[in-house]
Amino acid sequence: MNHGLTLGVFGVLVLAMLAVIIRAGRRTRTAGDFWAAGRGIGSPQNGLAVAGDFMSAGTFLGTVGLIFLTGFDGTLILLAALFSFLPVLFLLAERLRNSGAFTLADVLSLRFRGEAVRGSAAVNTLVVSFFYLFAQLVGAGTLLQALSGLSFTTAVLITGAFMTVYVTLGGMLGATWVMIVKALLLVVAALVMSGAVLAHAGWDFNGLLHTAAARQPAGDAIRGPGLLLPHHHALDKVDIISYGLVYMLGTAGLPHVLVRFFTVRDGHTARRSLGWAIGVMGVFFGLIVIIGFGARALLDAAAAKEATGAGGNLVAPILARELAGGAGSAWGDISLAVISGVAFLTILAVVSGLLLSASGAVAHDLWTGSLHHNSEKAARQEPAVARITAVVMGVLATLGTCAIGSGRNITFLLGLAFLIAASANLPVVVLTLFWRRFTARGAVAGLIGGLLVSIVVIALSPTWLHGDAIIKLSYPAIISIPAGFLISFLATFAGRGTPDQDAWESMSVRTQLGVRAAGKQPAPAVPH
Repeated sequence: MNHGLTLGVFGVLVLAMLAVIIRAGRRTRTAGDFWAAGRGIGSPQNGLAVAGDFMSAGTFLGTVGLIFLTGFDGTLILLAALFSFLPVLFLLAERLRNSGAFTLADVLSLRFRGEAVRGSAAVNTLVVSFFYLFAQLVGAGTLLQALSGLSFTTAVLITGAFMTVYVTLGGMLGATWVMIVKALLLVVAALVMSGAVLAHAGWDFNGLLHTAAARQPAGDAIRGPGLLLPHHHALDKVDIISYGLVYMLGTAGLPHVLVRFFTVRDGHTARRSLGWAIGVMGVFFGLIVIIGFGARALLDAAAAKEATGAGGNLVAPILARELAGGAGSAWGDISLAVISGVAFLTILAVVSGLLLSASGAVAHDLWTGSLHHNSEKAARQEPAVARITAVVMGVLATLGTCAIGSGRNITFLLGLAFLIAASANLPVVVLTLFWRRFTARGAVAGLIGGLLVSIVVIALSPTWLHGDAIIKLSYPAIISIPAGFLISFLATFAGRGTPDQDAWESMSVRTQLGVRAAGKQPAPAVPH
């Protein structure tokens, strides 16, 4: 592997994106510009940015490797990702944009006054963002170590430094355009690779599957379920359902995904952008399936062993090298370097969005909202505070990842982020928007209780305890999601206070019809 060429391609792509960021930064002056890109992103652009959050290195590298290793079962995560946008499409996207908010805590504060709800929502945003951020940075360090020859610590430090610069200079507008560009690059790369795979197979996908089965140790088993997710026992089937729930419902509670809908012009544009996102993702995921099975069919024994030895994460770059001429050839080395560089840019874009979400919880929700009660002075200072916060949190996330090291269970970190999003954030958001009797006490209990339940159930699962697990489900979402709703209900009914009907009706009108001053900060929540 030509590490010098790979690092050169990395440098070109990173510098090109830095130019985009600097240009976006010149248009970022107010808090609305920094957090919501001035509410000026169109539906195709926002759709590409939303899709870009899911067309990640985990998809391009990890899922291709998973299909290479397990066949059909590796495609299930792609279906779960597509279906995960249905709750967002039908329940949340338009209402979130109509609220005129900047963050998840802003939406909740439209209905519930006081600091408790805003503070709890900010804490959950930080926890979800940091677990997700740690997982991405650990993955970045591990992959870049293999792709570029850098040490794990050096790879994490480089990724963290550029992530912080991107957010500090460009804000949401810069992060959005980085997402758009990297989504387009991924689609183009996948189109070229899948076209080359099908050309080698004589444009016969069924024949490609037969060849892949012949070269897979499990044979025809790769064309059906069972290699990754056993389904012979009742508990296995429950685990598969729970696995699907994590991704289907977790997406609707991820703060860095939901804030994307605050960047568009209106609620209608928010809904249309999801159509673009689902369409782009559907095409890309179909190409990923072709690449994954194509790698199994086309890679010779030596290349297949090289890819398998890296946990399957290097299948796509190695396949690109082999399609372009093989190891040692000029075009083979160039192809591997380009695909590796696109993967690095993908990681960088995702972690930038996560850092922006985390800094928003501190600068907007806690500094301006809780500490200064949405004062005009604090609002004017917010862009500067946001940039300082992004630097501090970027440094903390980078150093924290270096301390965690490459041996930490990435699945545990990602699973916990999705579990908290599905079990704590989603129930409270849905009940806030749709249940008239819901109270602030129920919201706080749901946010904090869902957070604690998520941590406990995954800490007791095989994801963390392996063979000594007390809860036998790898992703216990089927336990934690109902628990999140139940805690919210019980706390609401146990409270002595009555819901604020005026706040409910005001929020309902606003989230359904929007506000004329949609580009302004939402009305401040005045504490009792």
